[in-house]
Parts: sequence; C-alpha cells; structure tokens
Amino acid sequence: MNSPLPVAVAIPCYNEAAAIDAVIQAWRQALPDGEIVVFDNNSTDDTAMRAQALGVRVVSVTAQGKGHAVQAIFATLGDRPAVILTDGDGTYPADRISGLLTPVLEGKADMAVGARRPVAAQGAMSFVRGVGNLLIPAAFYVLIGPGNSDLLSGYRVFSPHFLNEVKLRSGGFEIETELASEAVARGMKVVEVPVPYHPRIEGTVSKLRAFRDGRRILWMIFRQSVRLRPWRIMGIVGIGLAILGMLARSQVLFYLGATWLVAAIAPAAWVRAKTRR
Repeated sequence: MNSPLPVAVAIPCYNEAAAIDAVIQAWRQALPDGEIVVFDNNSTDDTAMRAQALGVRVVSVTAQGKGHAVQAIFATLGDRPAVILTDGDGTYPADRISGLLTPVLEGKADMAVGARRPVAAQGAMSFVRGVGNLLIPAAFYVLIGPGNSDLLSGYRVFSPHFLNEVKLRSGGFEIETELASEAVARGMKVVEVPVPYHPRIEGTVSKLRAFRDGRRILWMIFRQSVRLRPWRIMGIVGIGLAILGMLARSQVLFYLGATWLVAAIAPAAWVRAKTRR
C-alpha cells in the first residue's frame, strides 16, 4: 500500500517525563523520516509538555488505561503505511525497528512483535513478571490456540489492514492479549523478532500491577475464547466430563462429555480450513 503519509511511531504515556526526551531522541535517530506521536493518558507530570517542546504531536486520551490509548492510536493513525507501538519508558530499543518494520512494509506481515529478551545483568524484568510471561501463553494456547511466544510485548508494528480490521475493546494492560487473540482468530500473518528488553529509565515507575493485571489478562483470554473460539472451551468441558464419567463409571457423564467433544470438533475443523485458504 502506497501512502503519502509517513510511518508513525505511537507512544502511549502515563507519567513518563523522566524518560520521554530520551525516547523521542532515540526514535528520531532510528527513524528520521517517521512521525512520532505521543498519546498522553492523563499524565500528572510534564510528559506532554516535554514532548511538545521537542516538536512532537501530542494526542490527549482521557479514558484511563493503556488499552484506551491503543484504541486511540488505531482510530487516529489508521491511514499510515505502518504504525509502530512502543513504550515511553525506554525499555524497547528503537535501533532494532528495521527487523519489525520491514516485513510489514513489504506485505509479509499484518503484525510484527518484538519478543522481549530481558537484559539479565541489568534486572530488566522481575521474577513475578517472568513467571506470568510463562503462565499466560500457556492459558492462551489452551483456550485460543498457538500465538506468538511473547504475548505481552508492547513493541509491535501494525499494517493498515490490521489497524482497520481489528476493533479493540480492552481498556487496560490486557490490550496486548487482545491484539494477539484477534490476530489468531482472523488468520492474520504475524512475525516475531527477538529484541533486547532494557530496564526502565531511572525516574520512571511501572504502572503494571502483576497480580491485579494478571487476573485481568487471564479473564481477557477466557472472554476472547468464548467469543472467538467457543469450541475450545466446549472441548475442554467434554474431555473433563468423559474422564469423570470413566472414573465414576457413569455412562451418562461419559456420553455427555463425548457429545460436547464432537460438537466442538466440527466448528474447529471448519475454522481451521477457512484460515488455511
């Protein structure tokens, strides 16, 4: 798709004044022809003023939550040849963007994902978040299907097709899970590129709360499974009932489980065939 507009670098921010100058400068160096747009999500510090002082366009997002900021990004920048999503805390390397951007611009991917590789010596990712990054993909695989390995990465590039086809609903940090599930359900092309994940720039604070947001992410996976892959839950219930029936020597439970399982297989096979066309 040819577009007279430049590639956009979208940076959702909430109180990132300590880092935003360095992040903007890094992106200007890495992508001099791109347009940087800060989506300020009710910051109480001078994040927005710092960005504006550097000549960057700032879009105000009044509904609180990263998901609302990403929704605003999709609504505002859907006409671009590609949109880069990154964070305003300096954790994602701007100088690695070529590996993510090129497949989207060449039409080889609808979404490119930067798979985080924490810089261990610098303590970029906490133990609890690391465990979450293992458990959440497992739940995703069971309830939705094979997705990219780093479901929670905030470093992504979207094609115009993805930006205009996907209608987002999430308001918080579960937004990355929704992006991944929509890509799987719609059979979109996704590429994943390993990138180093650095500690936040000093003076910034993570807004993610591991247990609270972890619950929200798991609930999003369940909701998306019900909406996009209901036969997977039916299959799990069917297998469970069949096993329970065998253990309890109950023909009623066994055949009920078998019925649920058969009912789940048919739509799953149809969707798989449709996705492969």
